[in-house]
Amino acid sequence: MRNRVRIMKEVSDNLSKEVSDKQEKNRLWWESLPMTYVDWEGKERIPTTKEDFLKIEKEFLYGNPFVRDEFNFGGLKNKLVLEIGCGSGAASCLFAKGGAKITSVDITENGVNITKENARTQNLKLEVHREDAESLSFSANAFDFVFSWGVLHHSENTSRAFEEVSRVLKKGGGGLIMVYNKNSLRYYVNGLYWLLLRWKIFRGYDFERVQDFYTDGFYHRHFSPKELGKELERVGLRVKRISITHMGLE
Repeated sequence: MRNRVRIMKEVSDNLSKEVSDKQEKNRLWWESLPMTYVDWEGKERIPTTKEDFLKIEKEFLYGNPFVRDEFNFGGLKNKLVLEIGCGSGAASCLFAKGGAKITSVDITENGVNITKENARTQNLKLEVHREDAESLSFSANAFDFVFSWGVLHHSENTSRAFEEVSRVLKKGGGGLIMVYNKNSLRYYVNGLYWLLLRWKIFRGYDFERVQDFYTDGFYHRHFSPKELGKELERVGLRVKRISITHMGLE
């Protein structure tokens, strides 16, 4: 855990000094530490074989029990599905296996290339593009379903990303979005530890900013269920259900 914190903070600090564009800082953070479900300090973090990708898929489902137990990747056969923030392509490939017409986007070249390789090794068909969630190139009403799991809270302007989700989603379409929960022990207990026991409060940090020390990504926003519902409704989305779920690994 200590090495993980050190590595993430070093990447963020270096980008703060060297890069001025806010969203570019975000992109470069994830280029440096792509989401491959390998320890952040691991040297061999890029998967290359079918076995590597199937292991990632297994870890993705194990680590996200809500997706594993309550979401049906096969329920969108022949539907136009967009995944925003495909990372290593685990979810996109599950959609492809279920028969969806899947388009995958990621802000990083690493995410695009890893997802393409994932699909190639499993002989799956999907489209992959490098896109910024805050300014998607797709036309309005382009997709039947938008999926984004643990991604949009990492964008520089999450509200703008939500607006883009609403814009590209067809009327009557659906989606599933996961963001970090503010009303959680992790947020407040870890926050208190870093603020008080690690003295960060005396350096001007608060609960939101102290996330820099133990939460992944250059940006990492948290929402209460009420805040999330209001934000999604503000951009024209009708919220059918908000659930609080937990990671399977922690």
